[in-house]
Amino acid sequence: MNKYLVLIGAIVVQLILGTVYGYSIFWSPLNDTIFPPAITQVRADEMAAANEAFDAAAYTVVADEEAVKATNDSQKAKLKYGFSICILSFALTMVIAGRVQDIKGPRFPAIVGAVLMGTGFVIASMMNSPMVLYIAHAGFMGAVALVLLMLFHALVGRVDEDEVPIVRYAPLAIITAVAVAGVLLGVNYVGKLGEQDSIMLLYGTIGLLAGAGIGFAYVCPIAALVKWFPEHKGLVSGLAVAGFGFGAYIFTHKTLPFSAERFLKTGDNTITDLFLWHGLVCLVVVTVGAMMLSNPPQSIAPAGSASKDSHWQDTLKRPAFYVIWLMFFSGAMAGLMVIGILKGFAGDQLVAAAEASSEGPLSAELIKELKDNGVAAVGWLAIFNAVGRVVWGFVSDRIGRTIAFVAMFVFQAVMMFVLAGMQTEVSLAVAASLIGFNFGGNFALFPSATADLFGAKNVGANYGWVFTSYGIAGVVGIAAGNYAKVETGSYETAFYVAGVLCLVSAALALGLTVTRKRAAA
Repeated sequence: MNKYLVLIGAIVVQLILGTVYGYSIFWSPLNDTIFPPAITQVRADEMAAANEAFDAAAYTVVADEEAVKATNDSQKAKLKYGFSICILSFALTMVIAGRVQDIKGPRFPAIVGAVLMGTGFVIASMMNSPMVLYIAHAGFMGAVALVLLMLFHALVGRVDEDEVPIVRYAPLAIITAVAVAGVLLGVNYVGKLGEQDSIMLLYGTIGLLAGAGIGFAYVCPIAALVKWFPEHKGLVSGLAVAGFGFGAYIFTHKTLPFSAERFLKTGDNTITDLFLWHGLVCLVVVTVGAMMLSNPPQSIAPAGSASKDSHWQDTLKRPAFYVIWLMFFSGAMAGLMVIGILKGFAGDQLVAAAEASSEGPLSAELIKELKDNGVAAVGWLAIFNAVGRVVWGFVSDRIGRTIAFVAMFVFQAVMMFVLAGMQTEVSLAVAASLIGFNFGGNFALFPSATADLFGAKNVGANYGWVFTSYGIAGVVGIAAGNYAKVETGSYETAFYVAGVLCLVSAALALGLTVTRKRAAA
């Protein structure tokens, strides 16, 4: 029964990690908390006339409603980079975590992930405290010193201290220089930059720290399961990471009793309250799931298996690694772009459709209601993200990875091409569901394909390197979406680019299979 206990633990861990896909619900409340409200000059004049105590400095006063919308878009774009940083940190940390998992087993790195993720959100909950800003600044400068010392060690190595005295004292000099620079910067800037202080803290907490926590914990269930179930790698990978997709649904659905969306709508709860409680849940629940993880007592290999275990250094020398890296990049970019902007995009589409059919201007209450309805699309994407992981994993075990890859990428490309034209709640829900379904397939197919190509023994480290494409795709996807929105007023161009990349990945999947067959022959 051990392997089924591991499966349960894997799903528990992934449920909490998957809340990262619900980050889009943070942006509106964070925008209201961090930035002064944007109002038109006409509205400012009206408020000043009605109230002599009106303070214009508490608002961002712009020319007209178009400028208000552009200001809000620009502010939210800054916040959304917290999601990009989280995804990048997630992916890069997996390179380290995968190696740690291969050496020490899945339990230890998963617990480290629980601590990092929980700590990130708990610190973010105190973003209005000047003391927290100073501590975060000091922690950052300490990290800079650590990186410089590691670089110094890598360049100098072991040197006879008696012959080269500077080597003995250089680390102390580096620490002193960083400390002095940190104090000077702290005195002059920390707590004095307004919203920039909060944004940078969010980048470091729900971005860097939480992302590192997800990276440490994410690879552990997958690596353990492909060793326990070697003949069903696609299916068990899909089942494990289905929890990751379903976690976002639980986190964002406003009708569920423990959802973050409902929490924010209840009483006087604020976004900082949400961060505190979510951080505590991450710490406790991921730790419980981690304690259920283990490796099998000995390597279990299916009869007739021809997989040759490849060390990560050898994997990086093989052309097949770069092919699947590019394939993962395309699929991840399309999905992450939509996930990062979906709530706002769906709300804007509903407002645009209502404005087109209305004879007069829409009321502020109706606009707010339509924008809030956009969260439904996030929920549908999360559900089908989870379903897609199981279905694509199961299907790939039956029909082969190549056919599954081609079908998934072509399907996703079609959806990216038609997404910009969706302007009803039903069509947006359908589009979000299908995009989530295909996006989820990446996380069942790529770990199992990595094990197929490079063996199961070192799948933690090997998949960690493959997964770096996901982190870069998160940054590129969000940047492309933001750029298209700011420059053209629409995400359409970015959607088309992502669709073309998906078609390229389908071709790469076919090319990889042909090349492997020729090499085998």
